[in-house]
Amino acid sequence: MVALLRTVEGGPPLDEASLSFFEKKYALVLPQAYREFLLATNGGRPERDLLTFNGPEGASPCRIHLFFGLNDPIESCRLDWNLEVFRDRIPSQFLPIATTEGADVICLAVAGEQAGMLFYWDGYAREGERRLYFLARDFPSVLSALYADELSPRIISA
Repeated sequence: MVALLRTVEGGPPLDEASLSFFEKKYALVLPQAYREFLLATNGGRPERDLLTFNGPEGASPCRIHLFFGLNDPIESCRLDWNLEVFRDRIPSQFLPIATTEGADVICLAVAGEQAGMLFYWDGYAREGERRLYFLARDFPSVLSALYADELSPRIISA
């Protein structure tokens, strides 16, 4: 079981059939921990949204604005929409699963030797500059590394 990360503004409740349809349509297999996350939250804005890594400007945090889900009424919040939009920009073995506050995305490797690993894709990199930065060996490692500050979304329990 994946460590729980609460989110707000996720997509509608997701079932196994919808997730399996997505995998079959795009000929990919999602790691179990990421599948569990989608089934529990269907994306959304995470309450712990900061992640520090060695990126374009050295070690600096990025703020994950939104994890993409399935069947969201807002097109730009959907996994399939983002996969299509980034198809010609991000290598084919990567699935964009989240966006930062800027033009960058968090990608999950879904094929090859790096399958299951997560990467940061720099949307501001110029032609010929490095775009991909390693984040973590698996999805649970990213979730456990997330932290919050005073600007992070607050989830109020009733």
